[in-house]
Amino acid sequence: MSTVAWLDTSADEQRRVRDLIALFEETESRDELGVGQIRDVLSDALFPGTSVLQTRARYFLLVPWAYQYAASKRSGRDLNARARLVERQLVEVLRRGDDEGVIGRVVGHGVKTLPSTMFWSGLRRFGILAQDKSPDQLTGTPTRLGDGVDELVDRQIGEWHPTVPRWPDGFPNVLDGGLDLAQPEAEWLRDRIVDACPGSLLAHLVAADRPPSPSAGTPWEDPACLAAPERSVQQLRLAHGFSLIMNGAALLYNVLVAERYEKAELTRITAPTQDRADAYEKWLDTVERDQQLLHDWDLDALWALVDDSGSRVTSRTRLFVNAWTCAVREGAAADALTDPTHSLRILIANREQSIKRGQSRLTNARLLASWGGASGTRPLTFRWLQVRRIVTDIHEGLSRA
Repeated sequence: MSTVAWLDTSADEQRRVRDLIALFEETESRDELGVGQIRDVLSDALFPGTSVLQTRARYFLLVPWAYQYAASKRSGRDLNARARLVERQLVEVLRRGDDEGVIGRVVGHGVKTLPSTMFWSGLRRFGILAQDKSPDQLTGTPTRLGDGVDELVDRQIGEWHPTVPRWPDGFPNVLDGGLDLAQPEAEWLRDRIVDACPGSLLAHLVAADRPPSPSAGTPWEDPACLAAPERSVQQLRLAHGFSLIMNGAALLYNVLVAERYEKAELTRITAPTQDRADAYEKWLDTVERDQQLLHDWDLDALWALVDDSGSRVTSRTRLFVNAWTCAVREGAAADALTDPTHSLRILIANREQSIKRGQSRLTNARLLASWGGASGTRPLTFRWLQVRRIVTDIHEGLSRA
């Protein structure tokens, strides 16, 4: 049985690994062509502190409450273990309600990935976790720091933000409201996000007069997002253009896999090549309609954002994105559908094989046979569904008496 493990890594690196594992379960988000790092840079710029694992906003309070409640009973090295027991108790409490987004609803108390794992990086990013510690490093006691003036005078810094609201009566045996934020909780969480992530699209959304539109499937379709300050709108345009352009690369990759699938005389998927070709042609139509977006899209600005983020995007990845983008802008992508020797087909095939090597569907017959028919074919939305739910939770809490 295969396993994934990590040694001596930060909580943020662990979060990225868990996000990667979660993406394997979402066929529309699979990163077959190795552009996930760029996707994450854009996601973090727009919506810092979020991840594809997050579900509901109140977990940003439930996790601190679990640790604070456990510490109130007894502090010490086993705090993490006791807090995790509180989290499992909350799973059972929440399962009795009708709340959407309950973590562990299906498996209950035995859930493997707890809310603290999913929300830890966000708790750090929003300053709710006041110290840069992993869960097993918490003790429930303040840290003493010298004030730099008099070594005899120490300052105490708690592990959690000093204004975290007190857990409600009956916690954790009962949880009034379930995953719905009370008004003071929503106000507090909004303020934390605005203070910690000023100028971000996320901060704009939680402070806006209205929540995101429930019908907006992408952030660039949402009126509240489009009303953001210019810097955020520019980042949104970068994300929109990247999503549109790279979606074509993923669709062409699936055409190549479908052709090989039929050539191997595999039959589990009906009409694979025709359906994938139709999807690619629809993408070409979208590109034709969005010529202004392609014309205005600033590839240099994208790489500047990547560089500023500190993300280590390889030169091969940059060359691949540059080459594909240039071809799309010049109108060369259409011919790749019918010309079996087209340079873009070679570009896509070489890219996938250089990343996956022996795990390439274009060379591995076993993996080809297990192909689901659509690997990474949905446009990137940069955690929008998770962000929309969390921001909506905050707005609903703000309007709750």
